[in-house]
Amino acid sequence: IVMESMLEDINNILNTGSVPNLFPADEAMQVLDAVGARARVAGKGNTPTDTWEFFIDECRKNMHCVLCMSPIGSGLRDRLRQFPSLVNCCTIDWFFPWPEEGLIAVAGQQLSDIGLEESLQKSVIDQCMQFQVKTQAMSARFQSEVNRFNYVTPTSYLELISTFKSLLNVKKDEVGSAKSRYEVGLGKLLSCAEDVAVMEVELTDLQPVLKQKTGEVEELIKVLDKESAEAAVTKEKCAQDEASAQVEADKTNEMKVSCEADLAEALPALESAVSALKSLTKGDITEMKAMKNPPKGVKLTMEGVCIMMDIKPDKVQAEDGKGKVDDYWKPSTKLLGDPNFMQKLLEYDKDNIDPKIINKIKAYVANPDFQPAVIEKQSKAATGLVKWVRAMEVYDRVAKVVEPKRIALKQAEDDLKIMMVGLAEKQAVLKQVLDKIAELEANFKQANDDKESLANQVDMCEKKLVRAGKLISGLGGEKTRWTENVKTLGEEFTNVTGDVLVSSAIVAYLGVFSSTYRDDYVTEAVKDVMSKGIPGSSTVQLEKVLGNPVQIRDWNLQGLPRDTLSIDNAIIMSKSRRWPLMIDPQGQANKWIRNMEKDNQPGVFKLSQSDFIRNLETCVQYGRPVLLENVGETIDSILEPLLTKAVYKSGGSNVINIGDSAVEYHDNFKLYLTTKLPNPHYAPEVSTKVVLINFTITPVGLSDQLLGITVEVERNDLEQERQRLVIQNAGFKKQLAQIEDKILKMLSEAGGDILEDEELINTLSASKVTSNEIGIALEAAEKTEAVINDTRMKYTPYPERGSLLFFCIAEMRNIEPMYQYSLDWFINLYISSMKDSAPEDGAPMPEVEERVEELISHFTYSLYRNVCRSLFEKDKLLYSFLVCSRLMLSLDQINTAELSFLLSGVGGVLQGQQPIKPADWVPDRSWTEMLHASQLEGFKDLPGEFTANLAKWLEVYDSTDPAAMQMPGKAHEKYNAFQKICILRCLRPDKVVPVVQQLVIDEMGQQYVEPPPFDLKLSYEDSSPISPLIFVLSPGADPNAALIQFADSFGVKLESLSLGQGQGPIAQRMIDDAIDRGTWVVLQNCHLAPSWMPSLEAKVEGFSLERAHPQFRLWLTSYPSDKFPVSILQNGVKMTLQPPKGIRANMLNTYFVMEEGYFHGCKKAKDLKKLHFGLAFFHALLQERRKFGPLGFNIPYEFTESDLKICQTQLQMFLDEFDVIPWEALRYTAGETNYGGRVTDGHDRRTTATMLFDFYNPEVVKDGYSFSESGNYLVPPGDPTLDETREHLKGFPLLESPEVFGLHENANITCARSETYALFDSMLLLMPKGGGGGGGGGQTNEEILEALAVGMLERLPLKSEKYMFCLPFRVDEVAEKYPTDYNESMNTVLTQELLRFNRVIEVLRSTLQQLVKAVKGLIVMSGDLEALAASMVTGATPALWMKASYPSLKPLSSYFDDFIKRIDFLQQWIDEGPPPVFWLSGFFFTQSFLTGTLQNYARKHKVAIDTLKWDFMVRLDTPSAKADDGCFCNGLFIDGAAWDQRKNVLTEQKPKVLFEVMPIIQLLPILTTDFKLRKGDYESPLYKTSARRGTLSTTGHSTNFVMNMIIPTEREERHWVKRGVALLTQLDD
Repeated sequence: IVMESMLEDINNILNTGSVPNLFPADEAMQVLDAVGARARVAGKGNTPTDTWEFFIDECRKNMHCVLCMSPIGSGLRDRLRQFPSLVNCCTIDWFFPWPEEGLIAVAGQQLSDIGLEESLQKSVIDQCMQFQVKTQAMSARFQSEVNRFNYVTPTSYLELISTFKSLLNVKKDEVGSAKSRYEVGLGKLLSCAEDVAVMEVELTDLQPVLKQKTGEVEELIKVLDKESAEAAVTKEKCAQDEASAQVEADKTNEMKVSCEADLAEALPALESAVSALKSLTKGDITEMKAMKNPPKGVKLTMEGVCIMMDIKPDKVQAEDGKGKVDDYWKPSTKLLGDPNFMQKLLEYDKDNIDPKIINKIKAYVANPDFQPAVIEKQSKAATGLVKWVRAMEVYDRVAKVVEPKRIALKQAEDDLKIMMVGLAEKQAVLKQVLDKIAELEANFKQANDDKESLANQVDMCEKKLVRAGKLISGLGGEKTRWTENVKTLGEEFTNVTGDVLVSSAIVAYLGVFSSTYRDDYVTEAVKDVMSKGIPGSSTVQLEKVLGNPVQIRDWNLQGLPRDTLSIDNAIIMSKSRRWPLMIDPQGQANKWIRNMEKDNQPGVFKLSQSDFIRNLETCVQYGRPVLLENVGETIDSILEPLLTKAVYKSGGSNVINIGDSAVEYHDNFKLYLTTKLPNPHYAPEVSTKVVLINFTITPVGLSDQLLGITVEVERNDLEQERQRLVIQNAGFKKQLAQIEDKILKMLSEAGGDILEDEELINTLSASKVTSNEIGIALEAAEKTEAVINDTRMKYTPYPERGSLLFFCIAEMRNIEPMYQYSLDWFINLYISSMKDSAPEDGAPMPEVEERVEELISHFTYSLYRNVCRSLFEKDKLLYSFLVCSRLMLSLDQINTAELSFLLSGVGGVLQGQQPIKPADWVPDRSWTEMLHASQLEGFKDLPGEFTANLAKWLEVYDSTDPAAMQMPGKAHEKYNAFQKICILRCLRPDKVVPVVQQLVIDEMGQQYVEPPPFDLKLSYEDSSPISPLIFVLSPGADPNAALIQFADSFGVKLESLSLGQGQGPIAQRMIDDAIDRGTWVVLQNCHLAPSWMPSLEAKVEGFSLERAHPQFRLWLTSYPSDKFPVSILQNGVKMTLQPPKGIRANMLNTYFVMEEGYFHGCKKAKDLKKLHFGLAFFHALLQERRKFGPLGFNIPYEFTESDLKICQTQLQMFLDEFDVIPWEALRYTAGETNYGGRVTDGHDRRTTATMLFDFYNPEVVKDGYSFSESGNYLVPPGDPTLDETREHLKGFPLLESPEVFGLHENANITCARSETYALFDSMLLLMPKGGGGGGGGGQTNEEILEALAVGMLERLPLKSEKYMFCLPFRVDEVAEKYPTDYNESMNTVLTQELLRFNRVIEVLRSTLQQLVKAVKGLIVMSGDLEALAASMVTGATPALWMKASYPSLKPLSSYFDDFIKRIDFLQQWIDEGPPPVFWLSGFFFTQSFLTGTLQNYARKHKVAIDTLKWDFMVRLDTPSAKADDGCFCNGLFIDGAAWDQRKNVLTEQKPKVLFEVMPIIQLLPILTTDFKLRKGDYESPLYKTSARRGTLSTTGHSTNFVMNMIIPTEREERHWVKRGVALLTQLDD
């Protein structure tokens, strides 16, 4: 639920099913049209209203609403109260924390497949459950002791299980693999050693065999040489014959080629003709034969065929009739008719054609009409025949050329054949020779191979011996270490289950805890694991189990602090499945993440940036890491998919939703979140999505950093050399690890005999040489580093002091939210201090020890000056005392228990019978605190020593300077200075502050109690254009005038804006303009614009030195506010501005800004000066009177300069406009309007009016008028100038006494006590909670709480002899004894009081019972119980009780005693009837008793109750019977005065007696008409507690106010009004 207003709509949906005005008119009409038909079918659509109701009903039927809300905090309770439908219309399903059975069941299911044996698996599952339960208890303790919240959710439990599952096998494999590699390496080394002896014997046996083989080979060589020579001759002769035969063969081949080339011309034509003939069919021939008058071409073709077939033509008559011509057609037809015609053509003897035929046919071939192409047009058959004829002619022509060649070729082939037969015989002989040589060569090769093999064996044997020597000598040193590693890894392998289980718990649960809690948890966890029989180490360190040393070194070099907490944090971050949210108030993690991810181009964003979403999408898409800074206590819902890693597949890509966009998700994307909040309260729903990691800097971590900075500045050469060595050594160690990994890898991967692998041996040897060289260099470097470290360590006291001081200033935020200091600011100051205190050039360098002392002194004071500038006056001594006490604690000069007692007055539980107060002069509170002190070892004899020297102690008690007096008896020597302050706290708390100051002076120096004066110029010089200057205001302070003056002195334009609603955009524009133009901007009252503060923070964070004008400055003013941005406070220059302290300083401040023109512009200038002086004095008195607490004013009003200014204007105006000074008008405007307008309490208004009369009366304008009885404060005489008035003011006392305020001297004691208790209450806020009995022999918090609670419960029995009507009282039974009676209203008062006290009894009893159970661990410690426990430990009354109780300011033990007295008072009333004297203080609601008394009188005397008024009579005796009318009351105390027992009137207090018991008073009702104030009567208010203030009730009075009582005095009323005299029903002790 992002906005609470959403619940309004949800409430309506649950209740009525609709949201009013959800649909615009046009959409509503569409809805009616759409559902109209269905409505009519259902019989409900007669009117639009019916249809609409039908639609709403249908929606309601089909709507399913599931709401999920966290019960943490007040959110759920408030929502249920505001929106009743959440209860009335919902089925509530409350999800409680998983029970132990559920935890075991979940773990059982998840871990069923991890392969552990059954008994071990059962123990592991049980231990997982224990981890969850123990973490819940640890979180409760974490909250109660340091007020930090952590929620243990099921997600954490599932993280534990999944981490254990994923890491167990990985770790087993890792350890097993490492162990196996060492074992293989060792095996190879042992194998080599065994092989050496075998190889030496082998080498001896091989030597003679090798010699014999060498002789045999040499003999074979001789035979081979002889045979080879003979074979060479035969081979040469044979080669000559082969050459001759080859020549002849070449010639024959040439002839053959020539013949074939000639034939190649005829053969294609022949083949074409044959092919054409074969394609002719019988039909083609018949067709030709049947031609009666064939075409010319056909005839011509057949003539050619007939000539080729040698067929004679017929002689026929020529066409012209002249003679006979040859006619081939008739023969042709015969030829065509021959069945074998085609066959004859195909078998034609083409090789023996008659030359005559060829001569005849040539004429035809030459004829252009005898071409196939021409004939083809006339006849297909003729075409084939013409081709054949032409082919025959070509073939014959070629055959005549080829034939002689053929004859010659045949002859040549015959001759060659004869030659080749002879050659073959010679080659056969040569083959026999060559075969013999080949056999000889084979025999030689075999013999030679045998010889070579033996030689190789000998050589390999020798080489193996050399290699084995290298291997054994090179890795021999590793043998011992590897053997030890195998043993260690074996143990680690055995213990891996327990170690990974505990480490998984650390990753899942402990990120948010600080180191102390982590150590306690791990120690307890290890014990539990071992007790369950789970194998594990006796100590578990996350760094050793899950850490990678090389990676950790890299992290350290990237800026991760070197302390264990930070390293563990980094491991948790790397091993967790969830993205980390780092609590990083000092920015340590932020720097480290930036450096670590530097190469990956990280996106560093804040949620306040306008383009944050766009940048985030880019980073997700491209796999760049994102660092999200300054995260608040809630995380924007837009990040939800990223935090839960809700990635899904779309289009083959991984996609994630960011807002409305679906963005491609890159697997390399990482998300880091950091917050600067020092103590954020993250709800459980945040804890489930991220892993919270507490990077809050530790003292050890900071000390280490500061040491590096110190040496870098003081001894830069040493630090650079150390840094070089650290990096070099890290590199060396990394290289050594890599070499060892390489050696082990090569050994484990080497197959068979590793001595045969020369490359492997050489690589191993080279690696070992490198390793040895590195080892020597590393050893030398480590020696040098040790020398450097020794020198560095001499500087250690300075960074240790720095670390201590940083944690002092860091805790100051618990006092005021504006006291914020960043680590960067602190370190800059730390460095500046070194530079500022450096010896001058040429001066000799002091010894290190001397220099360190100088640095400590300079920096401590430098920090004091800078911090004081930002502290209110009230907190400057607090800071000095805080530093002083921390220093003394660190040096063991004091212990925590005694410091805790000094601050709280509680040392433990008082058990059994305690010594009775030895004398009446000893205040009850003092004696109680002494008894508490005796619970501590150092003060166990204090009550006895005090009682033994009572008279001497009285002298100390009565002394004006008790600290200067020597303590009685052995106390002076026995107790140290700090313990004496503890005793003084008990006896004279009003004198503690000066003694604390003296302690600071003695331990640290005078300057630490003298804050430097405020210097605006110095503050400005410390600022820059990007660091704002912040005025932290207090009432009455206004820096505007001083700022305007300061800007004028610089000649800079100053623009001012008072923030409020709608002013944010204007302020932004002003800042933008000023950045460019170099002017100054003042934004006033930032506390009034909390909603705009995040925008201001984003604006300031966007400042850069490159962008801003060098002269630009941003000035901010604000009252203390927790909404003011922490980052601005931490990086800005803070200055507190308070009005001057003291009347003298206040008036000087008023007159400092006055101008003569104010007085000279008035007609009655002289009167104006006197009256203005009185007005200024009145203003100063009002401001200073507040320091006296309730004696001064019931409510500390914030009177400002504006009140004074309006009165100044009115005073001048009245004097100008009236001839006679209008005193009444002046008193009314100032007392009732201007100053009085702020005064809400009627008695405070009476005080201001009474005070004002001293300054606005006719005597003031006369010379010599004094504003006090002492005469120290006179009006300036005559007509003084401003300068004379200022000089006159300088004559006023520096410290005013109470008399100037009209108060008794005892008021100083009240003021001093208040100052003491305020100082100690503030210091308590800076004390670690739960520091219990450290070092002082006291009890632990748990023991104290249990003893206190059990003791109180014993005093509140359900029923006893004393409480016959039970506790709580059985009111119905009491009502039977005291029934409602018209004439006795006290019966009703009694039963009403019993009902009220019953509620308190029930709250006390139930909370105490729950506390006892919570302390024992039987139930979870809730937030209310934690607050209850915290209050009880410090001796304060719990706020939880006070909600149900009557008002009380008493500490716990006194409150409970008082409570028991009250119920005893009521029990006695029940038992014995109404007492004669009523204990007025014992009533819960006093007014009901008073009304009951008036009712009794009114009914007895039959008068109207509203006509009655109270009259009062003080009785010095003790009445034994009830008053006839009214009542007798006791139990009241006088504050600010005393009672004269002799004269029975109000009188002045005795010294140091702040309160006095008032005698019995008779309250007598009388008619209002009969009431008259007697002279000297003082109308004293009666309050329930000394605080006097309460909330304004309908009566116009404070809820703390009971009534006004008229008491007699001898002095006028105004004297007691200024004294602040009042009656109280109870004291604070």
